[in-house]
Amino acid sequence: MLSEDRYAGFFCPPLWRQRRIFIKDILTRFNVKSALDYGCGEAAVLSFLIPDNNDTCLVKMAGIDVCDESLAEAVDRCTPWQTDYEQLRSTPLVLDIYKGSIGVVDDRFFEYEAIICTEVIEHVYADTLNSFLDITLGIYQPQILIVTTPNGEYNVNFPQLKYGTDESIFRHDDHKFEWTRNEFETWCNNGAEKYGYNVEYHGIGLLHGKYDELKNGHCTQACIFIQSNDTPRTPTTTTKSYGTPHQLLKHNEFPYFNEPALPKEKIMQELLHYVQSLCISETYLQTNNNEASKEEEKELLDINLTTMNWDTFNIEDVIPSTITDKPYICKNTCKYTTIPLNLPISNLWSILRLRQICLTVENMLHLLSLLDNDKYELVNGTTLQVKTSFELGS
Repeated sequence: MLSEDRYAGFFCPPLWRQRRIFIKDILTRFNVKSALDYGCGEAAVLSFLIPDNNDTCLVKMAGIDVCDESLAEAVDRCTPWQTDYEQLRSTPLVLDIYKGSIGVVDDRFFEYEAIICTEVIEHVYADTLNSFLDITLGIYQPQILIVTTPNGEYNVNFPQLKYGTDESIFRHDDHKFEWTRNEFETWCNNGAEKYGYNVEYHGIGLLHGKYDELKNGHCTQACIFIQSNDTPRTPTTTTKSYGTPHQLLKHNEFPYFNEPALPKEKIMQELLHYVQSLCISETYLQTNNNEASKEEEKELLDINLTTMNWDTFNIEDVIPSTITDKPYICKNTCKYTTIPLNLPISNLWSILRLRQICLTVENMLHLLSLLDNDKYELVNGTTLQVKTSFELGS
């Protein structure tokens, strides 16, 4: 058995990660709110899409597969963890895991805006492959369908595969085929033309050090089927019932922040608290690094930079985990900020609590603009300049 994972070290980032990032970028580009992973396996893609990082609009996902062993891991990966209850999402998310064949239609799958099918079609038998586009594009009719599969031509870079010889083998012993780019595009074009979709072709993954060698394409080839505005959904999806043959193994509803909107004054209070906390944290790091550097310069003149001593540094001494009515007093020896100090807006927006209470980065910028101009100044909408020294909690 020869798997692509064997060559993971030759791709940077690893090929599996490049594929997941590609899928995430496509879903973000089309503002997809619901996605079905068709042949989800161990839910590698679904679990990659779960984190609440404001990059996608996803509020509903599902996965389907036939392998019991893979589905057991998928259920485990897609179940909310303790941290999901401690750090609430800013948006809801429902995620279902089904057992069943992708060659069988289920009424519950009509409602997904996108279908993802990554590294699956090369594993299925001819009868399932022949009905694949008829089911996805013809019956489910999603706004977009993302299909990725190995590019057989790229196998020339893997000597053990003996590509182009009578002894050639596939990358995985379960693969039924590994298409060339022309074979893949012919299959995609036929389905797109039949059901009124436009297509985009992409390549994913080039071996490290061979980024300019495109003669044989990329390791993975991908097609995005995009529903044409001129081709409305047919009545099939609303007049014909196929039943619900697939078994629902797990239904998950992730906890999310749904508190009533806070008064502007309360939001401002919390926002200012985190601004001050980050200032204290930044100064603490700078001070300790400078002091450590001076000590090391005495021993090693050629060393100018040092790393933080994480054995003694406690982030809770700098930024508290919760907001209380009582002012927070910094417990370390660094009480005053180094002024002026520039805080990237992205650092503030990365704080989950601020995303939850401000809702949008635009609203957070507006609130920051209301701070005392003698003490704080927004610079180009990307940086908050802190002009005055203070002791946290003062």
